[in-house]
Amino acid sequence: MKRKCKMAVVGFGQRGCAYVKMIMDHPAAELTAVCEASPDRAESFARELGLKGVPIFRSVEDLIARGDFEAVVITLPDYLHGVSAIACCNAGKHVMLEKPMAPTAAECREIIQAIIRNNCKVQIGFVLRHHPIFRRVIEIARSGELGQILNITSTEHIGVMHGASYMRRWHRKTANSGGFILAKCSHDIDIISTVAGAPAVRVASFGSLDFFTPDKLKYRYCSQCPDETCRFRFKGEMVRMSESEKNAPSKAEKPFDLCVYNDDKDVVDHQVAIIDYANGVKANFALNLFAQVAKRTICVAGTEAILYADTADESITLHNSVTGKTRKIDCKAENTSGHGGSDEAFLDDFIDCVLSDRPSGVDFRAGLSSTVIGNAIEEARLTNKVVEIPQEAYLW
Repeated sequence: MKRKCKMAVVGFGQRGCAYVKMIMDHPAAELTAVCEASPDRAESFARELGLKGVPIFRSVEDLIARGDFEAVVITLPDYLHGVSAIACCNAGKHVMLEKPMAPTAAECREIIQAIIRNNCKVQIGFVLRHHPIFRRVIEIARSGELGQILNITSTEHIGVMHGASYMRRWHRKTANSGGFILAKCSHDIDIISTVAGAPAVRVASFGSLDFFTPDKLKYRYCSQCPDETCRFRFKGEMVRMSESEKNAPSKAEKPFDLCVYNDDKDVVDHQVAIIDYANGVKANFALNLFAQVAKRTICVAGTEAILYADTADESITLHNSVTGKTRKIDCKAENTSGHGGSDEAFLDDFIDCVLSDRPSGVDFRAGLSSTVIGNAIEEARLTNKVVEIPQEAYLW
């Protein structure tokens, strides 16, 4: 009988609960511990998920001291990634760390030093590497079928309530996440950079808060507001709440139903970025928070063919400028897990790399690169300047 990977999950929120369920159902894994600081949330979610006999710890320190696990999934808010990942690495644990790796490149380097010092495996949560569309996009780009790649155009169209949630959750403050693009779109930065196949050398960006402005604020919390027709009225989207939190969302330790027009935020509600890569590839990315249909699109233009992919259409279309032929490739989700089936495949990969003692498919280099570029994009937006990225920025 093959041994199972003993796993812990740190952070019992929406993403944490999703991973708990996947680990519980995984034939090669055993959930041996959960870490959640809130007793109310821990008890509520443990009951919902049917966690029987799985110890729940209140802190990462206590988990490390008393928990029986070899690998950990960290789904805490971005600003807690560094301290928790370093502590787990120092204890010799393998780490699957949600994206982004950390809000700053300096924090990423501290995590990397702990990884190297303790010979740990780490996998950064760029689950889209396993998405049926983006996996194929990367394969096609590397195959040479497109010829010399010259430019990449990518957009994330976030659903209305998903986008609105960033105006009321912890992400609404740049200090917590490094900015909207790094917090939400580091997936996209990673895919664009992987397709480009070279380090980014300079970026420019424009973005601002032009719709969710505080001059429209009438009531601080949705539960206080009489307007039942507001399209942004909180109904529990994008969060996981305990029973007590559902009953009084505005009275939780960190209120859930803050009005999207609140004055306690400094993130953008739309943004564009231009990225120049060392091999001459040029890329542009756009962020849209008001989509009826949530999706990602990417267009990769080469000298011999142009590729267009659409996650909502679940397909890739290739237009060959040499032969004049067009080819459509269907890319259906392979399971029902999050991110178009990517989450389950990503967890499979991490568990296999631990049990097989092989390198991670998405290691710390990808995490550092995405944060370096994301930090530069935010600096470019704030300073209204083109920001150069020196080669040493990618060193650790």
